[in-house]
Amino acid sequence: AIVQTLRKMKLLGYLLTVMLLTNPTLASNLKILSTPDEGTHPEHCALTCSGVSSYNQKEYWKNHISGRAYKGIDYSGCGFVSSPVVTATLSGHWQNKCPAIFIEREYVTKSGFYVQTVEIMSAHDMVDSQCDVYWSAFGYNC
Repeated sequence: AIVQTLRKMKLLGYLLTVMLLTNPTLASNLKILSTPDEGTHPEHCALTCSGVSSYNQKEYWKNHISGRAYKGIDYSGCGFVSSPVVTATLSGHWQNKCPAIFIEREYVTKSGFYVQTVEIMSAHDMVDSQCDVYWSAFGYNC
């Protein structure tokens, strides 16, 4: 009886593996209603990609001529084929407050985007406050 049960469990494991490999919609159910370029793509190409751009990472905070700080975010590793929908927020060290940011819409591309502080804030202040950018992008990879 134990041997038969083990065989059935093994068979069930094989069936579940085959189902997940042959039907990717069982693993994910992402639906994108619109994108900045308003293009259409097959639903199975929908992709969520997210990450954190640290305050001291290779693309540092910089000073904008407006007196605000800005930072470029590179998500080229996501493999988007067009500009995705992007969200971003800041998080800093527990005793430091990071300002609100906005995404510069005209600079959202398939490989990255820029954020800029809403208030006057220097790049030095952003680094001192250890303001990291937490971002998510929703787009297509085919």
